[in-house]
Amino acid sequence: MPDPIMTKLRAVEAQIQAGELASALAALDRVRTEARGDVRVCLVEATLARAGNDAVKEIAALDRAISLTPRWPVIHIERCKALGRMEKTDEALAAAVMMVDVAPNDLAALELAVSVANLAGAHAFAERCLRAALALRPGDVAIMHPLAISLYDQRRFAEAEPFYRTALGANPDSASALAGLGACLTELGRAAEAVACFERALSLQPGDPRFEFYLALARGETPPTQPAVLTEKLFDNYSGRFDAHLTGELKYRVPGFIADIVRRRHPLCDIDVLDLGCGTGLIAVNLGKVSGAFVGVDLSANMLQRAQCLGIYTRLRHGDLRSELDHSAADSYDYIIAADVFIYVGDLADLIPFAFRALRPGGALIFSCETAADSEGDFVLRPSKRYAHSRAYVERLCRDAGFGVVGFEEIELRMEERVPISGYIVVAEKA
Repeated sequence: MPDPIMTKLRAVEAQIQAGELASALAALDRVRTEARGDVRVCLVEATLARAGNDAVKEIAALDRAISLTPRWPVIHIERCKALGRMEKTDEALAAAVMMVDVAPNDLAALELAVSVANLAGAHAFAERCLRAALALRPGDVAIMHPLAISLYDQRRFAEAEPFYRTALGANPDSASALAGLGACLTELGRAAEAVACFERALSLQPGDPRFEFYLALARGETPPTQPAVLTEKLFDNYSGRFDAHLTGELKYRVPGFIADIVRRRHPLCDIDVLDLGCGTGLIAVNLGKVSGAFVGVDLSANMLQRAQCLGIYTRLRHGDLRSELDHSAADSYDYIIAADVFIYVGDLADLIPFAFRALRPGGALIFSCETAADSEGDFVLRPSKRYAHSRAYVERLCRDAGFGVVGFEEIELRMEERVPISGYIVVAEKA
């Protein structure tokens, strides 16, 4: 016999799909009075809230559903997805842990949990879910490749290698698996094998800047810069936990330090500012609004979405630093700021002259660098895949560009594995 409540709920869902949200709400209210305590009503409430872009109501409806039926996997999956859409990274991770507890043998739940865990940087949890999935689907290469990546992200290179090789056994022309194996072999000190992997990957995808970058590393070379595509992907994935992780766990101090320098020089903040690599807007948070233009540029669209929510920047642009400086008119800014940005650039020979041109007389370029000893050369790529620059190199470039006063201040930039990372702030003044 047909279930009358389900029939009515399906009619409501049809109205939602047709975009008739007001009618759907009225119909759902009528069903609710007939079926109090029916978990299916809560699920349709969540669907209606999502259609109306009301994430708060969607989560509230799913929470009610869980209180009614705590062990139904469908609800946990929908709640985890909803929190992910809201970019509530920590809450989504907690929901994923609960979801896997409720549905440890549900492949859809495990796949979702891996995605959430990777965005949260919870690589051990991602590994746990991937191994659970592999137990359900032994030999599934579609699981083995992500498991190799998870192990690599935990710096367990020897354990990752056989999973990459299995993935390649199933698909020898997988450029991504070749590159992953090459990266493992580089870390394991097997340079010749790593070079062969990257050369093969490049033969499959000629000119790929990621593979060219890692091939240079495998050969013991220092690439002049990190490819934009790598930086963009890194920070797009990092955006949801960036602020909390950087300022909390890593004790990141640079934005506050730079903001103090600017305020000491211009207490009224009657200035025009260009924030290179602005990210989520930590410079803006620390400096506050200025009376002139406050322009932010970043490679990560996800980061820029968060910066937009601050309401401080007058303009935000998705793009690279060189292009922004190249297209900036001469004498446009009082300050050009690059907080922990040049650590992903390496060769600064063209950026600093471009910045000089875009600054007004009396303006300043303020940026941070990780410290490299003069004996290491102009700049060096650390195992962290971040560049460190020697002070002599930075000062020479600033002087050659035309900056009159170049000041340095030593600072602990952040913590990494509980070890402080030494660096310095540069204030280069245009006379």
